[in-house]
Amino acid sequence: MPAMLKSKKFWGIAASFFFLWLALQKVDLRQIPAIVSSLKFEYLLLMCISLTLEHVTRAWRWQMILANRPLDLKHSYFGLVMGYLFNNLLPARAGEFLRAWYLKKKNIAPAGEAFGSVVIERFLDGIVIVSLIVASLNLFTATPLIRKASFSAIIFYCTVLIVIAMMQFRRALFEKITSAIFRLLPERLDHLFTRIRDSFINGLGLISQPVVFAKATLLSFICWGLSLLTLILCLQMFSLDLGVKGAVLLISVLSVGSMIPASPGMIGVYEFCCVLVLNGMLGKSPELAAAFGLVSHSFGYFYVLIAGFAILTIENLKFAELQKSENEFSENSSPPTS
Repeated sequence: MPAMLKSKKFWGIAASFFFLWLALQKVDLRQIPAIVSSLKFEYLLLMCISLTLEHVTRAWRWQMILANRPLDLKHSYFGLVMGYLFNNLLPARAGEFLRAWYLKKKNIAPAGEAFGSVVIERFLDGIVIVSLIVASLNLFTATPLIRKASFSAIIFYCTVLIVIAMMQFRRALFEKITSAIFRLLPERLDHLFTRIRDSFINGLGLISQPVVFAKATLLSFICWGLSLLTLILCLQMFSLDLGVKGAVLLISVLSVGSMIPASPGMIGVYEFCCVLVLNGMLGKSPELAAAFGLVSHSFGYFYVLIAGFAILTIENLKFAELQKSENEFSENSSPPTS
């Protein structure tokens, strides 16, 4: 039992079941099949197109972040989708390490720099998420839970900005502080962490290039615009006409929920956020809210599952081997953070 309690998988599954229970505790599950049978399934094709465009645009952004590396759009897209696949199946954002490992395996970028580029992506997403949260807080009267979570998200992303800015614009000071800490370690680890730190900071270099940073930020808003479009199409499939404002509220709460790292693929958390917004804030029935959460989440989940395993087949990679390599990579190559 103690070994189980130390397992990330155990806590990930436990978190999923807990939030799924919260989402469904007031739902009459017998009504769900009737709601699903009345859906406008013709929207599914448009949702597939919208989601594909979003992934391609995100791959383009990653390629832009690593413009000084030989990363073409194909490998950028493959790495992105495989990362999403691992995030959906494993807890603790395992896919972020898988993406960095993939670039290292393809000799495109060193491990630390590749992981640093993923951090920059998350930071750019944070800029959009904070914008969406601020818009939602001004458009709607949020519940105390959503308000607290929203302010926590804003504080988190502002903190990340300060740390990244320090790494880039006060690099000498940051290196001095971290070197003092690394010197307390054995010489081998000192050299290893110093090399990873320098490579990681190089992966954050985009922030010191104003023009490229502005382009990547604009591309981030386009990515999230496509994500919003997919959500609106799914709402239309359910005959839920919430308008752009309602969709912005929903995607904002889902974005805050995605910060919970334990649950693989946001299972449970996603459904809880949908019920919280559609039922708790917008007055829709708990059954309709739960059905929307289950169907929309299943659509995105299985889309990534199919695309991800198709890419594994094309790349002649096996999931079990990737999982083992990702575990070794995350243990030995991730930059030290506090």
